[in-house]
Amino acid sequence: MADAKLQANVFNDYDYMKDDSIDPELKCPLCTLPFQSPVASATCGHTFCQVCISQWMTRQATCPICRTMTSAKEFRPISTRIVLNQLERLLVRCKRCNQANIQRGDIHEHEKRCPNQTVSCPAFDIKCKWKGARSALTQHIQECPFQKTRPAIDDIYEHLKNIYEPLVDELQTVRQQLEKQMQRTNDQNHFLLAVFNKGKPMTNQCSGQTRNCQLQPSIQIETRSQRMQKQNNPLIEQLNFQQVNQAFSRLVDQSAKTISPENKFSCTNCQCGVNPQDIVLHHCEGGGICRSCLETYGSLESHEKIFANKP
Repeated sequence: MADAKLQANVFNDYDYMKDDSIDPELKCPLCTLPFQSPVASATCGHTFCQVCISQWMTRQATCPICRTMTSAKEFRPISTRIVLNQLERLLVRCKRCNQANIQRGDIHEHEKRCPNQTVSCPAFDIKCKWKGARSALTQHIQECPFQKTRPAIDDIYEHLKNIYEPLVDELQTVRQQLEKQMQRTNDQNHFLLAVFNKGKPMTNQCSGQTRNCQLQPSIQIETRSQRMQKQNNPLIEQLNFQQVNQAFSRLVDQSAKTISPENKFSCTNCQCGVNPQDIVLHHCEGGGICRSCLETYGSLESHEKIFANKP
């Protein structure tokens, strides 16, 4: 829509030549001028300029020709090449320089060289406010004080750029590091709040105060497994890898028989569903932390120290 309005504004500086000889089928029923960015209704097939029908639709949702109920989204751009080519070959005259016989499709090329087209000074980026006809631009550039100082300004700009660009890059790196650290800190705070569990801190053992803790069988199996691995007696050391693996498998099988396989737990911190064996911190009245979160945000010993120091 914005492009269509811009194109319509460009055409304001041009007159159609031999307007009476232009095929009426190429003219918009609303503005009576040759189509600009033509669109056709998918409902009734009538064609209009995009800008014209958009303005019409703000007043009433009907086709201007047949009064069929419609909406702006029902209009689709015309893509028929033979129609578009006829429109592009229409001849126009530039109101600014009076050049005639310009094909409508070549208007944008004419805009680049029209002597009476209004242009800005090349030094507008360094605050020169001059605007005038393209034919007067050369004379202005020769006299423009801003343009004369451009070499010195460019040198200063390049010098400052070489100084500040490395600093900007360094600041960007520091900013990214700080953002990562802040995210890490927020995640750790969230984890600690989850472990604190609204005043009911989680541990790796059952409190013994709540009966029927759903995690108790899994915790007992895990504790026994850890004790087996930490024991330092000659019998354990003499066991080969296969025997140790078989013993641990029996513990896992015992846990699986004790706890229903459909019984999934949700980690209080990451909200992911996990198996009971993967809950390493919990409180019997509710809440649990999975192994992955504990490994990511801290050790079991560090959290035990934190809660041991609480009054």
